[in-house]
Amino acid sequence: MGKNKRSRKYYIQSSKRQRRSESALGPNMTGFMCTCNDHERDCVREAYNILNEFADQMYGKEEFGGEQKPIGDNDEEHAYVNVKNTVENNEKTVVKEKTDDFVEKMENVKQESGECPVSQKTLDPPVDNASDSDEESLDIEAAVKEDVSVLKKQSLEKYKHQRRFQQVHCGAKNCVFIRTTLKDPLPLCVAIMDDILQNHKQWTKKLLRMIPVHNTCKAFPEDIKKAAERLAKSYFEKESKTYYVDVKIRNNNSVKRESLTASLIGIIQAANSKNTPELKSPEVVFHVDVIKNVCCLSFLPEYFTKYTKYNLVVLANMNKEKNAREDDICKEHA
Repeated sequence: MGKNKRSRKYYIQSSKRQRRSESALGPNMTGFMCTCNDHERDCVREAYNILNEFADQMYGKEEFGGEQKPIGDNDEEHAYVNVKNTVENNEKTVVKEKTDDFVEKMENVKQESGECPVSQKTLDPPVDNASDSDEESLDIEAAVKEDVSVLKKQSLEKYKHQRRFQQVHCGAKNCVFIRTTLKDPLPLCVAIMDDILQNHKQWTKKLLRMIPVHNTCKAFPEDIKKAAERLAKSYFEKESKTYYVDVKIRNNNSVKRESLTASLIGIIQAANSKNTPELKSPEVVFHVDVIKNVCCLSFLPEYFTKYTKYNLVVLANMNKEKNAREDDICKEHA
């Protein structure tokens, strides 16, 4: 048994690879794409502060560990899983695998040594090696229990630290992706921008734009088209709107902007034939952001008009500039 056992270094490296994959931007995620200017750590801090502030008001305080339940009038679906069920299922799987391996190895040993089957051994007198086999079986059982306890602890730690908002690495400079467990990040982002417009308060300095991302997929044309079809059908199912397709590609040379834009326009028209393209002031912008091998998809209402490309700093300074212009006009007439 000792010959087939992997070294401790193998498990350490495997754990590191798993943590890196969990903390990187991947498909089937929702969240917020935040942009900044060379101050990514400050941008992350400001994003956490503003998102947690408004999320607590809309959905209630965040719960930690165990089974999470959504709070709020909209009854948002939560992405937290039931930790107890997950651990129990993993525990049963590990015990079954270990038991099957042990039985198979014992049968192979018996065949190689020429021992009789169990049904015949029960008729024979006891031998001296019986105590050795009993000790070996006890060692196997202890090893299985130890593996199960380690797996249980790892699973509890994994789901215990799953937060409502968590940064993941997206692989582009001056871009920060905040993953969320909320089903739809758009209402939260709209609430933040409406509060800025209403109270004229600047919440951020380093964080510039905050784009809610409805879904992510792999950055292959076919995958992008399939994800866009699902979003377009659900978004344009009830009513038609004027739209604009905004495609941005960063750190990727395989996706062509012109061909992708043409395909997305066809998908939106197929979702609702009454949709009409608009360049200056569309009702909704279909924002597609390709970063390395991942594509982020979003439907953003009033992108060019009311919310000024979802730039929080510009929204906070809009009223200041307006008041300054009015003061200048009053001084000229005076």
